[in-house]
Amino acid sequence: MNRLSGLCIILPLCVIVTGCAGFRGGWESAAYFDGTAPVAPQRQRSTEGPELNLPGLNLHVGIDNRLQTYDTQIFFGLPLSVDPRNLYPKNYRPGKTRVFVDVTPRTGGFVFRPLLASLVIGSTHYPAVRGFEFGMWDAEGQQTNTGGVWDHRDVGGGVSLTEPHKRYRLSLEFDIPVPSPKSPDILLDLSRALQDLGSVGDPPLPLIRFAPVKWEEGYT
Repeated sequence: MNRLSGLCIILPLCVIVTGCAGFRGGWESAAYFDGTAPVAPQRQRSTEGPELNLPGLNLHVGIDNRLQTYDTQIFFGLPLSVDPRNLYPKNYRPGKTRVFVDVTPRTGGFVFRPLLASLVIGSTHYPAVRGFEFGMWDAEGQQTNTGGVWDHRDVGGGVSLTEPHKRYRLSLEFDIPVPSPKSPDILLDLSRALQDLGSVGDPPLPLIRFAPVKWEEGYT
């Protein structure tokens, strides 16, 4: 194949690739707590929610209930296909709800006891059934920086957050299908599940509320 023939094949392919794009969107739950206004998450993110600044720690909280209500593919400015289905593409396990709680403590006295957390939907309280920490783990189940496997490890009854200013990537699992992100009646109670045992007399963490927000993102 000569150089001219190669260019004749490559150039149309580049045009096709750059001409194909799309956008999708829907609803998701944005975390906030009493006394603050809900902040819409960034349009392109994974499971990370807005940062919540609280006494002694910072939190990022997100629910895997991101609902996709449309997906439109564009070809050279014209709609090629439209998918109007309601999907939960980020639901971690079908039939379960995962709440991701990234914690950055400012002291070394915090403890995470997941089975004391609860998710409140309407007037019904659902206790967490498992808690996890995401990290790289070696063959003995110890956290490592190299040579391990990235995974969500079950922490059982709890884990101590002993390193100040380290970001702990934690999560909670609830034995219920994901709640609709259009609902304004979703609360997360971490008041007993996340405590600083080294501080006496500090108030418990406030209830974390979730507001329905729309999201949209483009892709190529």
